[in-house]
Amino acid sequence: MKIRSILIVVIPLLILIVALAGGFILLWRFFIFVVAMLALSYFWSRLSLGGVDIHVDEAPAILQVGDYFEQGITLINRSKIFAPLIEAREDSDLPGYRNEIAVNLPSQSSRSWRNEVYCRRRGRYSLGTFRIKATDPLGIFSAERYSGRWQQVLVYPAVLDLPFFEAIPQTGPGTGPKRWFASEAGPNASRVREYVSGDSLRHIHWHTTAHTGNLMVSEFDPDRSSYRTFTEFWIVLDMHHTFQLGRGDETTEEYGVTIAASLIKKYLDSGKRVGLITAGSRHYAISPESGDEHMQYLLRSLTLLQATGGMPIDELLASSAEHFDTGSSVIIIMPSLNRGIAAPMHHVINRNVKVTAILLDSFSFGGGISPANNARDLSASGFNVYTVRQGMELTRALDGRLAHSRMY
Repeated sequence: MKIRSILIVVIPLLILIVALAGGFILLWRFFIFVVAMLALSYFWSRLSLGGVDIHVDEAPAILQVGDYFEQGITLINRSKIFAPLIEAREDSDLPGYRNEIAVNLPSQSSRSWRNEVYCRRRGRYSLGTFRIKATDPLGIFSAERYSGRWQQVLVYPAVLDLPFFEAIPQTGPGTGPKRWFASEAGPNASRVREYVSGDSLRHIHWHTTAHTGNLMVSEFDPDRSSYRTFTEFWIVLDMHHTFQLGRGDETTEEYGVTIAASLIKKYLDSGKRVGLITAGSRHYAISPESGDEHMQYLLRSLTLLQATGGMPIDELLASSAEHFDTGSSVIIIMPSLNRGIAAPMHHVINRNVKVTAILLDSFSFGGGISPANNARDLSASGFNVYTVRQGMELTRALDGRLAHSRMY
């Protein structure tokens, strides 16, 4: 473009110099002709652009990952000047979306087309504004301006059906199908284990402590009656930037958000109360509520959330323990790299709270550490654990009928 601009100035100047030096009348006339044509081309491009406008159909305000919709666009030339080459390109930040056209527009005419829009990633995006470029018939000058009406769309995370996910399994470690997770606090002591940071001092088993010389605490069988009235679920989502892996749509961040959104819908649809705790681009500690309005608020929060947080999931869980009421269920969704999660999980579970961990297999997302040891240690401690690998169908990965028999 710079070379063309230079030539537009240099060529007429050279003609003028030769005409002045030689006194050739034809060159003088040619110089005047060139200048006149350049001026005409310049004003033509701007006049033709001034008469061109664009109309874009209204886009849905709220969509979801995986949705399609058709966008109708009409390019209009309202002036009496022929617009020989009009280029229109939509100025949108929607991932993978492109909408552009190049047409000749006779005077007082229009051109309409429809474009299919696919929502591939959650977020807030803009549509509806086009950059219009008009070029003169000789292709020398061009002019640009923006037209259309700016529209904003929210693309909610994908929500999957998880009919067989179990945050409160009916069986656990042990032999009989009627045995419940031993790490659940209830009225009857089940076993004794070594104290870990975060355990309640009320659960210290003094006789065993004196006998072994190590600080020991009691673990309890659950009170089954609490499960019959289980109504409150907390989703705790790891959005710490250090542990996130993957590229494009196949990231631990997107998998975690999709799982969180799916669980929110699952439990709210069944009449439960659901809360959300996460620390990413924003820190959320949304108390459990029920109803469609609450679901929209939670999904909107997840839509705008980015994994740029600075608080690791173990610190987040430890600092949030006071939010969890007795008898509630906490579902932790996190990349599997963080090995410090066990201590705060023990602290939470000793508040008579059910804890489930969903580990996003960091190794499958490009990390260097297998989640096997972390998953095995948490399972051995009595926690309900699921492991999700990159590319795995989430409905199957979060199937409670399979998860507890799967070898890590």
